[in-house]
Amino acid sequence: MAKSKLTLFVILYFAVLYIVKAADQDNEPFVGVNIGTDVSNLLSPADLVSFLQVQKITHVRLYDADQDILKALAKTKIRVIISVPNNQLLAIGSSNTTAASWIGRNVVAYYPETLITAIAVGDEVLTTVPSSAPILLPAIESLYSALVAANLHTQIKISTPNAASIILDPFPPSQAFFNQSLSSVMLPLLQFLSRTGSPLMMNLYPYYVFMQNKGVVPLDNSLFKPLTPSKEMVDPNTLLHYTNVLDAMIDSAYFSMKNLNVTDVVVLVSESGWPSKGDSKEPYATIDNADMYNSNLIKHVLDRGGTPFHPEITSNVYIYELFNEDLRSPPVSEANWGLFHANTTPVYLLHVSGSGAFLANDTTNKTYCIAMDGVDSKTLQVALDWACGPGRANCSEIQPGEACYQPNNVKNHASYAFDSYYQKEGRSSGSCDFKGVAMITTTDPSHGSCIFPGSKKISNKTKAIANTTQTSDAADRAPVSTLTSLEDLTDTDLDCQMDSSVGSVFLPLKPCTSKRKIRDQENVGVCGDFDGFQGDTNSLAVKEDANSEPGLSSLKILSYNVWFREDLEMHKRMKAIGDLIQLHSPDVICLQEVTPNIYDILCHSSWWKVYRCSVSNEMADSRPYFCMLLSKLPVKAFSCKPFRNSVMGRELCIAEVEVQGDKPLVIATSHLESPSPGPPTWDQMFSKERVDQAKEAINLLEKNPNVIFCGDMNWDGKLDGPFPFPEGWVDAWTELRPGESGWTYDTKSNQMLSGNRTLQKRLDRFVCSLHDLKISRIDMIGMEAIPGLSYCKEKKVRKEIKKLELPVLPSDHYGLLLTICRK
Repeated sequence: MAKSKLTLFVILYFAVLYIVKAADQDNEPFVGVNIGTDVSNLLSPADLVSFLQVQKITHVRLYDADQDILKALAKTKIRVIISVPNNQLLAIGSSNTTAASWIGRNVVAYYPETLITAIAVGDEVLTTVPSSAPILLPAIESLYSALVAANLHTQIKISTPNAASIILDPFPPSQAFFNQSLSSVMLPLLQFLSRTGSPLMMNLYPYYVFMQNKGVVPLDNSLFKPLTPSKEMVDPNTLLHYTNVLDAMIDSAYFSMKNLNVTDVVVLVSESGWPSKGDSKEPYATIDNADMYNSNLIKHVLDRGGTPFHPEITSNVYIYELFNEDLRSPPVSEANWGLFHANTTPVYLLHVSGSGAFLANDTTNKTYCIAMDGVDSKTLQVALDWACGPGRANCSEIQPGEACYQPNNVKNHASYAFDSYYQKEGRSSGSCDFKGVAMITTTDPSHGSCIFPGSKKISNKTKAIANTTQTSDAADRAPVSTLTSLEDLTDTDLDCQMDSSVGSVFLPLKPCTSKRKIRDQENVGVCGDFDGFQGDTNSLAVKEDANSEPGLSSLKILSYNVWFREDLEMHKRMKAIGDLIQLHSPDVICLQEVTPNIYDILCHSSWWKVYRCSVSNEMADSRPYFCMLLSKLPVKAFSCKPFRNSVMGRELCIAEVEVQGDKPLVIATSHLESPSPGPPTWDQMFSKERVDQAKEAINLLEKNPNVIFCGDMNWDGKLDGPFPFPEGWVDAWTELRPGESGWTYDTKSNQMLSGNRTLQKRLDRFVCSLHDLKISRIDMIGMEAIPGLSYCKEKKVRKEIKKLELPVLPSDHYGLLLTICRK
């Protein structure tokens, strides 16, 4: 009896031990891959799964719930995240029945034979399709309820992948916070994730942080390269040291959650990667950098070091992506994020030895470098000449009469030369690129008596190195290239121009905004060309309190002349204006003196995507400077009307917005004809034109019941007279702040303008005609100097030239912020 009890005890002990060990393995940090399908000749589901198994890939994420792939994954132990595409959110978020049907069709039908671990609901919804933000959480809740009904809610987690741009001021991490305009979604989302034990999915790309902050963020920090202590980034608030950008991005998410009192949700990096090829504007999208980033990323995760803020938590990461998606539209980098080509040959060989079994694509001395298909002969000839010349590849075997001379064409000769160079360089990362015309293959290209280098031991016979090659068709052969080193083929000049250190603390950075194109065509969001954020539909709900103080019942409109002077700290000034926009979160923004360069800076800011813009990319590039409107509110129409008498190309820009649908509101902005005064009399010019433009604008706008007209009016009350608005209209400043000067251009208070001729004018104005609404408050913003920033200016004083060191403000004008509410 005692013996049988002992036997039973031993069996139970080892059973528990096995279960605990299995659970520990499930909790081990892992690296997975995203599988996009915009690929020519994509592997069949069965072949795809076999390939995953050969490569020892154990975790994948799909961008949909492909039934054939889910079937093929059955009984493979490969864990999979399936996705709800953005275009299915509305149906699922609007109907519990639809959500239950989706779970039954895509989860219950395959689980547990197929190990579905999570459901990703949409992709970057809050930033790419903000109009769908209100239905995101209902869709998640409906799917979760369906999982509960199927008793799968503890095995399968639900979350939604977010872009890094939902986090503002991410560097240093301790100052990060979620975009407050998204708080109505983010807080309940995080509470759901906390309640269900689900992760916060974040798409984090150090590549874009680096590209958008060149000169501030070193390349080494972005690629996980080992750093000396002096090059580590230090958070001045926590004194935590950061050796790489990804850890800082992850911690910015943790600090943002902490600010909302959420501390038990783990970050899962649903996408991260580095492109291996780009166009001329993306010189850092190279095979070397992609190899370095992804190799070091894998090691970093599998080393289980966590982040400085949470060293006890290592985020799991899904690399973007498994295959190069050659069907993706430009830029070039869009098609070149993959670890493999569609034919399963590696784009480059990851250096992951000693970091576990993940990815077995280094087939140990069995890889070759050959010319890619479809490359024109002249381009191949240039690369061939370099390989056989400065590259010192052994090209003797492709000379006439030698074993590899036939077939006598550029592609065959180039393949041999490329492989000779690749093998000579020890198959090192980047040695099979040749300006993008070469590729790595695991298929031995040897043929007949032609034995390629690396195929087997080459004869000890010493052969002379040829410096050129011959082809059968002289017309196909380009002149010998003047390239003198491999760097001529893989341009790294920009690396040499950049400081590799950021000192001891984080410097202010442009927020990261992922450029990776969203898969659903309806969700593509480039600057000035995307669906507008619908805003809070209750933003003008009737308040019982008649005092009408700003709050949920109010709207804010910002007017700002951003100053088109580009030689005076333009980037930092625009960052400061962006900070003001984030601080005040206006519902509508009216900007004047926007240049194409300023537009480009603003449209890549983290706050931009919650607005719809009146100016497209093409329009912005076609003019030296212009006005534009941005709106969180639903926009019925944007329009622009040139003034008939303008010699400066001035116009009236109009947005027709909706306030709860039944209260139309027209907001217009302009930059009326400038005075252009000059010495010796400094008389105002174009006064008549300016007055006529104001009248033309009012005549066009006054037919609407609710109108706000604002902008840089260049108005001089003494010379231009009273502003020509009809009865019933009001000047917001004089109405709300009578007796105050309201000078928006002031060379005395704006110390940046010290040394200029004294000028104090109320150039910027809000004039309004409101039937259903009323003005409640107006403020002047942008009156503080940007901390730590100054510039030098020369001024002639008593026949001497003196240098003044002056502070820098966001603009030469102050901005005006008007608050309106219901009557």
